[in-house]
Amino acid sequence: MSLPYTELPDFLEALDQMERPLTVVAHQDDELTFSGVLTRAADRMHIVWVTNGDGLYFIENVSPEAYGKIRMAEALNSATAVGIPGSHTQCLEYSEVDLYQRFMFITENQRAVDWIKPYYQRIIDDLRQYIFEYKPEAVFTCGYQGGNPEHDIIHYFTRLVVDEYERDSGKQVPFIHVPMYEYTVLVALRFNPFYRGLRWRYQLDERERANKRKQLDAYPSQIELFEKFQKVATFAGWLGLFTRGRPYSLEEYLSIEEWGPVPKDWDYLRNPHLLDRANYIGDHFGRVPVSFEKSVKPIIAAFPRL
Repeated sequence: MSLPYTELPDFLEALDQMERPLTVVAHQDDELTFSGVLTRAADRMHIVWVTNGDGLYFIENVSPEAYGKIRMAEALNSATAVGIPGSHTQCLEYSEVDLYQRFMFITENQRAVDWIKPYYQRIIDDLRQYIFEYKPEAVFTCGYQGGNPEHDIIHYFTRLVVDEYERDSGKQVPFIHVPMYEYTVLVALRFNPFYRGLRWRYQLDERERANKRKQLDAYPSQIELFEKFQKVATFAGWLGLFTRGRPYSLEEYLSIEEWGPVPKDWDYLRNPHLLDRANYIGDHFGRVPVSFEKSVKPIIAAFPRL
């Protein structure tokens, strides 16, 4: 089955007619990387956050439960900032702490994926229930890029369910992934130079740019992380010297959002980077590093695409 759209204007024209576009992302704040689409389809878009965002609880010196509540409240404010009502959102409330603990178990013992498999099956089943009831006409999700293991796992599980929904309904559902970051945050909000899929670049208008700023303001718990992103984006803007003779400002960089359709034949068992140590740099749990080959690939292999 071929991609239903290859050109961005064609997809946007179709998106404007869709009654049920859907965003499925790993955790809170992932959605603000494509504010333009959310603003454009706000009256029709639904958002699903799979985790409760409790992973950085230690930063605030509170319990994971308390931090998760902070993150979920911020996410609702973020959705409201682009015009998406809370009734069009849902959090499945899986704990990031639990996910990372399981990454550690699998890294230390590859056979652990067999007895942890029911846990991941529950996530897939919850996504299946939502997607089959909602009947999406397009699905946006995190890029599968070796930057964050939760992004990659949730992308893949969503892919499995969308595949199943397409087979069941006989309909093609554009499956769009949005790059977040990789190489820590050295490549932020863009696909890396070696990516060979379709790259669509969406130019935000003034209202969409204003909504992105509102979304950033909706996440006070993430100020330090956003400042790091902004520094990287500012540095990346200097690459404009080679393409148009002057650097991009931070505002200009953030006003262009990059995303595109996931190829149907995407090989999810292939390492996103040439070297495994380029994946999930600095990610660990209990001092056990998270890697693609030892932590994520075994999970992907346990749930093969049909």
